[in-house]
Amino acid sequence: LGLILFHFALPFLLLLSRDLKRRARLLALVAIAVLCMRFVDIFWLIVPAFHPTGVWVHWMDVVAPIGLGGLWLATFVWQLRGRSLLPLYDPALQEAREHG
Repeated sequence: LGLILFHFALPFLLLLSRDLKRRARLLALVAIAVLCMRFVDIFWLIVPAFHPTGVWVHWMDVVAPIGLGGLWLATFVWQLRGRSLLPLYDPALQEAREHG
């Protein structure tokens, strides 16, 4: 019940708020919470299969997702470095920049 509450229901209710979606920091916190709950969900599904006597947390269970996420982020930033974040030759770009 707690997994469903924090993995779906609470983020759903929070994201109904227009004010929350306009604040980047709060939106990032909700996204991080959803990712953390996803890791808890995956951990909850996998660990009992390997440890039938009970749930056992190893230090690598925490470090491995952080390390893989860091490698993914480094690769993403490395590939993004040579690309433009704005559409180059878009006729509406100047109007959009003046509006914002």
